[in-house]
Amino acid sequence: MALLREIMELHGVSVPAEERLGSVLEVILAESAANATSPPETPPDRHHSILVAEQDGTILGMCAVIFSLSTWSAAPVCEVQDLVVTAEHRRNEIGRGLLQMAERLARQRGCARLFLLTESWNLGAHAFYRSLGLSEKTCLYFERALEPTEH
Repeated sequence: MALLREIMELHGVSVPAEERLGSVLEVILAESAANATSPPETPPDRHHSILVAEQDGTILGMCAVIFSLSTWSAAPVCEVQDLVVTAEHRRNEIGRGLLQMAERLARQRGCARLFLLTESWNLGAHAFYRSLGLSEKTCLYFERALEPTEH
């Protein structure tokens, strides 16, 4: 949760309440555990996995991967979310290793594409992703917050 708070604060995103974020993480971690025990060639019945880099019991970095079916590719695809490495361990190949593992999982699951989003102002991330051979796409991302409504 500390890494997620770190990346959200860096991006100016309001951090969800700790119990809400914890509940979501519990579901994702349960799906991640279920995916870890499935044979690699089995399409995921669970759609989330969390990859972590740790040393001596301390988490240094993490990323979430989401598997889904794409109409654009007519195949499974893998979205990488929340790739973050603690500030003191950046530029030590940890992010590279996490992204390589995400790609390995995507290939094992028969995914046609791996993709991620990054903020337009995050030039360091752009250079990092290009250095790993990811192609830059130009598009605009639109969203609307859907706040719970009272009945």
